[in-house]
This record gives sequence, structure tokens and C-alpha cells, in this order.
Amino acid sequence: MNITNAKIKDIEDIMKIIDQAKLFLNANNINQWQDGYPNVETIKNDILKQQLYVVKENELVVGLFALIDYEKTYDHIYAGEWLNDSNYIAVHRIAILNEYKGKGVAKYIFDQLKKEYNHIRVDTHELNINMQKCLLKNDFKYCGIIYLDRTESDMKRLAYEYFV
Repeated sequence: MNITNAKIKDIEDIMKIIDQAKLFLNANNINQWQDGYPNVETIKNDILKQQLYVVKENELVVGLFALIDYEKTYDHIYAGEWLNDSNYIAVHRIAILNEYKGKGVAKYIFDQLKKEYNHIRVDTHELNINMQKCLLKNDFKYCGIIYLDRTESDMKRLAYEYFV
């Protein structure tokens, strides 16, 4: 596997993975990514800002994630606290191709990120148990609750942090 910056030519593959993730979340009664977000415009914007990455196995896109160097919704955390106040990278929009779930793609992503960054933050829906387990298994610590700025009706998210 390897990680590269996403390109416009990858959008069809990326949207396939995002659509699979939306269906999975919906089937599990998780009100995350059910309001049209992320959409093609979100992905194009991420690509233009060079903050969207794809994981490829040979030439097949098997996963994706965005790296953001600042997330304003992380300025306020409730029912807990961040481990450290230093600069961090935030991981957003992580999704794995259905056929590759459980095959170590998320671990690969986090292992590669931890080689480059010593401070990483992530949030997820409180009902997204799979992502919560994945984060804990990859050395992230639960820190508290944050609230999104988007218009999603369910804006509460559980916040996790990796810091060494």
C-alpha cells in the first residue's frame, strides 16, 4: 500500500468509497454523513487545497482521508480536555473501500501519520463504534466532546487525540 495526494482523476473512486461509507453509516443508524456531506464539491476542494490523500493497493484506491492543520471546532472541548495544546494535524473524512475493511488499511494510515506527526486529533460520531475501536487500537486517547459547525442535525462528536 502507499499514500499519495488525491488527484481529480481519483474522484470517481473516492466518491464510490464515500457512498459505501454513507450506506454503512445509515444501515447502522448513525446520523453521520447523511446530510449530503461530504460531496463532490467537498472532495474537489480538498484536492485543490492538497489536503486529501488516497491509499492505493497497486493502482486501486482502497481508502482516503483528509489532513487539516487546524480545526476550529477543536477550540472548545467539553466533558474532558485535550492531552496537549501544541500544534496538531486533524484527520477528517477517513473511509475505506468495503472490500478492504478489516484488512489493515486504517492501521496503515495511522502508522504512516504517526511516523510524520507526533500530535494528531480526530473526531467521530458517538454511535460510530467501529471508528472508536479503531482509534483506541491505534493509540488514540478519548479526550471529550466537540460540536461541529455544519448544519448536520446531530453535531456532537467524540474527540480523540494521539500525542507523543
